[in-house]
Amino acid sequence: MASEKPTMILLSKTDLNRDAISELSDSEAWKLIYSFRSKKAQDTRLQVCFTGFGISKKQELVEIADQRSFKVVSSVTKRLDFLCGGENAGPKKIEKAEAQGVQFLNEKQFLCLIETGEIP
Repeated sequence: MASEKPTMILLSKTDLNRDAISELSDSEAWKLIYSFRSKKAQDTRLQVCFTGFGISKKQELVEIADQRSFKVVSSVTKRLDFLCGGENAGPKKIEKAEAQGVQFLNEKQFLCLIETGEIP
């Protein structure tokens, strides 16, 4: 019989009733709960972060990236693929990206990537 915590979770996340849940072992109940996590579709688009650009230039680059199905993010994360930096790119963001193995591109290189699909 599933304990109270997994029972409450299953009641809120499934159409199972208490009788059906009570037939599950605690292990089976938790396994069912954790199976919901893997069903979420993960966003597999390439991620790009723009830094060191003025507002209008950054917006222009964001629109280009969106049109080409890039996921534009605002910070360096472990899933970031490209950091595109302008003249005023902060050294901390660049250092963090380099430490994580993120490809650094300037504006010209990013536009080349967009046009050709190749990393310059």
